[in-house]
Amino acid sequence: MAKLKELKRDVSTKEKKTRFKKTGESLEEPTEINMEEVEKIVKRMREKYREEGIEFEEVGGPLSELRGLIADGMSAKVEIQTIEDLKEVKNKFVKFLASTYLRLGGVLKPLAKTLTKIPEIEMVSFYLYSANMHYSSRQYLALSVAASTIMFLIALLISSAVFTLMDIVIAIRVLAILGVSVMAFVATLVIALLIPKRRAVARGEAVSVELPFALRHMSTELKAGIGLYRTIQAVASADYGALSEEFARVIREVEEGTDTKDSLKHLALRTQSKAFRNALIHIVRALKTGGNLSSSMSDIAEDVSFDLRMAVREFGERMNFFGVVYIFGAIVMPIMIAILGSIRNSPIKESMTSFQALPLTIPIMAAFYLVIMPFMLIVFLVFIKGSQPKV
Repeated sequence: MAKLKELKRDVSTKEKKTRFKKTGESLEEPTEINMEEVEKIVKRMREKYREEGIEFEEVGGPLSELRGLIADGMSAKVEIQTIEDLKEVKNKFVKFLASTYLRLGGVLKPLAKTLTKIPEIEMVSFYLYSANMHYSSRQYLALSVAASTIMFLIALLISSAVFTLMDIVIAIRVLAILGVSVMAFVATLVIALLIPKRRAVARGEAVSVELPFALRHMSTELKAGIGLYRTIQAVASADYGALSEEFARVIREVEEGTDTKDSLKHLALRTQSKAFRNALIHIVRALKTGGNLSSSMSDIAEDVSFDLRMAVREFGERMNFFGVVYIFGAIVMPIMIAILGSIRNSPIKESMTSFQALPLTIPIMAAFYLVIMPFMLIVFLVFIKGSQPKV
């Protein structure tokens, strides 16, 4: 065993030396895990679960599984998946971003290293794992910095052309150009770093939609005398979307030597579906205590279905109120402003002196109908779309 470890260490050292010769990458790049950072992430996730009314201390001890998952994402994946590996992917845009990062490494690598000190960046590794995005945190940060740099250069060129045509003081022009370019860089970076979390949440919502049907499927299989592992395989091979993919990940972990209960704990820790997390906790508890797993799944499926029906009902009640707001904001108010504006700008002013105080000039009305109204409607539609239950 000791000889095998020594052989692995030698192979790893040779690979690093080869990579150093080819790319000039330093052998001293940090691959050790900062357990203080891992503990910070674990603390945040534990607080999040407590807010949802879930205590993982009952299932996973002191959240040791979560520490292991995060540690894997911060060390093992980084060691295996280097930034140079991104040049071999099929996605041309990702290859372009990776090439840009490597070409501008002298500037972008220190910037990426500085960004890793921001507390919010710590969670990127976890959300990449939760969203099943096959990038290490180091790779994704490199892609995000490269995309932000490209947007910075594009904004710099466009703003330079626009502000050059304006007759303003040179100092103000330079500050405006730099300000717009920096804002473009920051906005792109923030959006890029929020993508893993958004995808993880969307994946959790997709899991919640299929959960009642999958649980009833599992309950039927278990009642027929089929074991839990075979039942999980059946769900993984069925067409339940993201839920089937998550169970397929559980099967891969089990085939690699992980205990079934531990694999289900990992699934509970990484999923962003509260209902699925509760179901998995009950499944693990039933496995430990020897309870009737089939009956438990049927009950959980009924609870999840009830929660989904209540979410649809609450959404319908909210829509009654928003319907009134929409009628006033999109129909009544524009007509009222059009009438008042017509009177205000009428050529017959002798009998309309009381309306002259209204600030409804033609430029203001044009701005209202061409800018303010479309913006209000877009915000309204986005809000409705975001609050719509995923069922």
